[in-house]
Amino acid sequence: MKDKFKVAVGAVKAISPIDGRYRPKVGTLALYFSEEALIKYRIKVELTYLLFLSEKGIIKKITTGQKKELLSILDQFGGKQALRVKEIEATINHDVKAVEYFLREALAPFNLNIEEYIHFGLTSEDTNSLALSLSIKEARDQVILPAIKEVVNKLSEMVYSYRSLPMLGRTHGQPAIPTTVGKEFLVFTIRLQKEMKNLSLLPIEAKLNGAVGNFNAHLVGFPEADWIALSAEFIKSLNLVPNQFTTQILPADSYLRLFQSLSLINSIIIGLDQDIWRYISDNYFLQKPKKGEVGSSTMPQKVNPIDFENSEGNLEVANAIFGLLVKKLAISRLQRDLSDSTVKRNIGVAFAHSLVAYKSSLIGLEKVIPNESFLREELLDHWEIVTEGIQTILKSTGDSRAYEKLKEFARGKKLGQGEIKNFTSELKVSPKIKKRILALTPLNYLGLAETLVEKGLKVTNFEFSEETNENKKK
Repeated sequence: MKDKFKVAVGAVKAISPIDGRYRPKVGTLALYFSEEALIKYRIKVELTYLLFLSEKGIIKKITTGQKKELLSILDQFGGKQALRVKEIEATINHDVKAVEYFLREALAPFNLNIEEYIHFGLTSEDTNSLALSLSIKEARDQVILPAIKEVVNKLSEMVYSYRSLPMLGRTHGQPAIPTTVGKEFLVFTIRLQKEMKNLSLLPIEAKLNGAVGNFNAHLVGFPEADWIALSAEFIKSLNLVPNQFTTQILPADSYLRLFQSLSLINSIIIGLDQDIWRYISDNYFLQKPKKGEVGSSTMPQKVNPIDFENSEGNLEVANAIFGLLVKKLAISRLQRDLSDSTVKRNIGVAFAHSLVAYKSSLIGLEKVIPNESFLREELLDHWEIVTEGIQTILKSTGDSRAYEKLKEFARGKKLGQGEIKNFTSELKVSPKIKKRILALTPLNYLGLAETLVEKGLKVTNFEFSEETNENKKK
């Protein structure tokens, strides 16, 4: 109970909604983007680099036992150790140097006599680029992509379940042509699937080449070493891509491509959120009320589409930050300036707002079901939507004025089945053609919607299961 109270107090005192209201939804990102996480990533870089130098014979050999002692510093790193780094930083006013001094303290009890090689030849941006690249890559792979995948999986389930359920399609907001619920959700599903794959394959770069990118300090320290090859090998050992052509800072291009990919994914989901919001407003979809929840402070009947609204708002905030990051980080003055550093600290904020949104959209999707009776009624209330099919059939018989005839008959009008029958009866065409025309209804004029769904689900690797079928029944 006491811990819960502490969490609550922290939430109400937080300035940012990410560390307050939304903390329960995004807490896992603290493992990648919190101050403690950043310090831990820096320590990982410094220790693995030290071990790498030893393995390559650049510095004295570190035994297996000594290696375990070194790595124990990383394994045991937590809040207490992070606070010690911050204490050192408060004195010297340099965050990366504080990590070096912390490691010197931590290594002292082991009597390894290798403290002088900590941070050897490196500039702060070597450590930072490697640490930040690791955090971005791991957050993408372990948190963001799985969260997007959950949305895609839910959408795929809905696509399959409602693949043949007719609904009125609208263009320019007006009744247009029948489609199916599944087909319309498929469009979003395929778009997300494609960009999710692109996001997963984007390489993330890092650098390790010194104060202006020329290995100056490395070369004078150990001139016989092939530092270009060693740098590339070390970066690759961390599953990152080396960029050996830099100033003091790593060009942020690989980050920017990732941010742009996430922005596109976010924009696709904004479109999904807005469409579902409209479908709910138009009574196409119903929301399952959750017992105990309140929809309005004054209107007791309300069940609001708040999950989709929450998602939309958070995605817009995330994309605003991603947009700033793309604009800002593409440029650096001369060999470097520090204005990028404070901006980069907001990368995790953009990830967090995105994650809140993905979870909100997923919750919203779990709550909505098509209003099948209304969808049917609305279709049967708009027989004018089959006039495209009628004029196309007439065109296929060679009628050069087919479009004009249907335009004169239907434009701007709401038609019923009887009016379609009367129009057809007056056409000078064969009984066979009339029969084809009269076979068209708002419920069956669906083209290849269901076939497209079947093809699309193969792209998403969606597999039908009895559970899916049961979900549809519910």
